[in-house]
Amino acid sequence: MISLFIDTSLSDVSIALVKEGKLLSNIKNTSPKEHSIYTTKFIEDILKENNLEPSDVNEIVVVNGPGSFTGIRIGVTIAKMYAYLLKINIKEITSLKIRVLGFTGDYFLSTIDAKHGNYYIGLYNKEYNTITEEFNNIDRIDELKEKYNPVLVTETDDYDIEEIIKYAKNLPSINPVYLKLPEAMEKNDKRSS
Repeated sequence: MISLFIDTSLSDVSIALVKEGKLLSNIKNTSPKEHSIYTTKFIEDILKENNLEPSDVNEIVVVNGPGSFTGIRIGVTIAKMYAYLLKINIKEITSLKIRVLGFTGDYFLSTIDAKHGNYYIGLYNKEYNTITEEFNNIDRIDELKEKYNPVLVTETDDYDIEEIIKYAKNLPSINPVYLKLPEAMEKNDKRSS
C-alpha cells in the first residue's frame, strides 16, 4: 500500500510517500502564496525520486484545513483530481489533528495562529477523538489548558507523517462525486473514444 500525503494548509507545501507504513520520502518547502507552483511539481518529483508512477499510489491523505484558504483549496483540488484520474480513495484530516498524532498523554491541544489574536484550536483525547475544533482567542486556549491540562502542540511543531498515515487507515474514504464531468474532461473522454 502506497499513500501519498499532501499538506498545503499553511505556508509549507509538504508532500510525502509512505509505503506499508514506512516513510519513503518527504519534500517540504516553505513557499507562502506559491502552493500552486510547487504542489504538483513536488508530487512529480517525489514519485520520480522513488521510481514510481502515479498509478502506483493506492490512496491519498490530504490536509483539509484550517489554515490558508487558497492553500487548502489547491491541495484538496489536486488530491481530488489525482484520486479521480487514478480511481483511488482520498482521506481527509485536519491541520490541527495531524500535529498531535504520535504524542502521548490524556489530552492534546493543537493551536494554529490565525492572526489578530485569534487561533484555530483543536482539543483531542488520548485516542485522538475530537473534543472540539474551533476558531477562538487566547482566552479560550487558557480555559482549555486549565480544564484539561493537555499536551500543547503548535503549528511550529513537526508532525509525524507515518503516524498520520497510520491514523488515516481508520478514516472513511472520501471519493469525489461527479454527476457531470467538468467540460474539459468530457472533451478528453470524447477524444479518447
